[in-house]
Amino acid sequence: MVINNYYNITSCYGAKWSKDEGFYYISNKSGVNQIWHKDKEGNETQITFFTERIFSLNMTPNKQDILFTMDAGGNEQEQIYMINNSKIIDITQNSSARHQYGGMKPDGKTIVFASNARNPKNFDICEMNIDTKEVKIIIQNEDSYNIPAELSPCGNYLLYNKLKAQSDNCLWIANLQTQQAKNIDPTSENAMYVSPAWKKNSQGFYFLTDKGSDFEYLAYYDMQTGKIIKVYEEKWGIEKIKLSYDDKYLAMQINRDGYSEIEILNTTTNKLISIPSAPKGVMNYFGMNWDSNSYKLLFSVTTGTRPTNVWLLDLENDLIKKVTTASLEGINKDLLAEPTLHHYKSFDDLVVPFWVYKQTSEVSPVIIDIHGGPEAQGRPMFSPLTQYLISQGFTIVAPNVRGSTGYGKAYTYLDDIEKRLDSVKDIESLVKYLVNNNMAPKDKIAVMGASYGGYMTLACVANYPDLFAAGVDTVGMSNLETFLENTAEYRRSHRETEYGSLEHHRDILRKVSPIHKVDEIIAPLMVIHGANDPRVPVSEAEQIVQSLKDRNVPVEYLRYEDEGHGLSKRKNQLDCYPKVVEFLNKHLNK
Repeated sequence: MVINNYYNITSCYGAKWSKDEGFYYISNKSGVNQIWHKDKEGNETQITFFTERIFSLNMTPNKQDILFTMDAGGNEQEQIYMINNSKIIDITQNSSARHQYGGMKPDGKTIVFASNARNPKNFDICEMNIDTKEVKIIIQNEDSYNIPAELSPCGNYLLYNKLKAQSDNCLWIANLQTQQAKNIDPTSENAMYVSPAWKKNSQGFYFLTDKGSDFEYLAYYDMQTGKIIKVYEEKWGIEKIKLSYDDKYLAMQINRDGYSEIEILNTTTNKLISIPSAPKGVMNYFGMNWDSNSYKLLFSVTTGTRPTNVWLLDLENDLIKKVTTASLEGINKDLLAEPTLHHYKSFDDLVVPFWVYKQTSEVSPVIIDIHGGPEAQGRPMFSPLTQYLISQGFTIVAPNVRGSTGYGKAYTYLDDIEKRLDSVKDIESLVKYLVNNNMAPKDKIAVMGASYGGYMTLACVANYPDLFAAGVDTVGMSNLETFLENTAEYRRSHRETEYGSLEHHRDILRKVSPIHKVDEIIAPLMVIHGANDPRVPVSEAEQIVQSLKDRNVPVEYLRYEDEGHGLSKRKNQLDCYPKVVEFLNKHLNK
């Protein structure tokens, strides 16, 4: 099958230096994300062999042992594990709770993490002695979603985010000795404080914020004075930062019009230094990692036609190179499409960016692929599904409608609560633009998306039934009211800031929910969902499927019992996506 070639393409990311001058990383070479190691001679070895996905990878302070998190069946109830002398130890041993790793103290025995074991609705900041398994609650939380950010090198302070909303993310300091916590900027509202990087003496840290600005900039917090100083900013947002072992260089990952670019700041002069150029693409969310005694930086990058690989930037030798082996073996590279960036004006003259993935100059059936989030961004990165669909003769159009990130805070807020359907109007305007500019045949346009993109798919076919020949909804919400009632408890409050609250906005939630316009849907629909989804319960899929069946609207439903919020296992991807292509061919190429 053609699809096997695309889903045998692997990815490598999240690299961490090991004690032997090699590094560990996460890869799906085995069919699901596992931990691999590459030594200094270049030999690559698989370290874990689970059938479940590895979420995150970290090293102990001595760089000798591995700490990682893993869930089961896509339920996102992450447990913390340790690999010590090749022995794998389940540290947290509580599958009914979610655990988010925060760091290990210099003693090599105490881990810091957030957990909702005490109350499923909230995450407490906790410590555990890995020998005795004794858990101590350091900061008990009753009012928000706490996410660990960075443990200080001395082990006495944990920075963590109190997540009020997706873009309202205040940063707190927990003193792990006194068990007291404080907000680094108690006057701030509706601002992000993310990606902190401690100085090695633990007397201060750099971080990113968009307080008083439309974009995230670099700032510094002094522990002694409590003062915040702006250090570096530009007209685009900075996404991630990392300090070198001696605090001399600070690596910045900057999102410039959807592309990631690395800049290195000399912290003594506050000037950027000259470095070799990295591939023009998108850097992995898991960020960057400096060597502990040199100016060597590991990071991951992908482009539209290159799978994610780990790269090395070596400042001392002025070089940059790829250091893992995810490849395009079995694929005709000439059939891959690097996206091009375009813009159009929506119904209210808002300028909306969109990417086009296209194999030839001929006008072909179009799939409008809407990203999730909604506070996320469609970017020029490799997707096996996108390239597979292109190989089957489709053009992929990926818009960043209002509400997307990457274009400033004001743009992100344009679809909140009562403005929800304005983003759906953006898609109507996009369809008109594509047709009027001979970029899409009027009767051969489909819409698809996952998570919030799935909601948008349903909203599009419900609100503009005559525009679409078909829709593919993956783990999307059909009813925002029941979604908020049934999503994981700890997610509800910060999701309500985006969609509206159950207490105050039920009328709006009903107005914008596709389930209440199901009688308008005429386009054939394919619905895909994981049975264990903790974010968007599978009931969201089943109520829209049943409603369409009751009206004899063509609907196909794929339910995967061992998946959660999306398809993470290759066997399920290989089962699902040929069926998606068959469905789209049936309704777009008729």
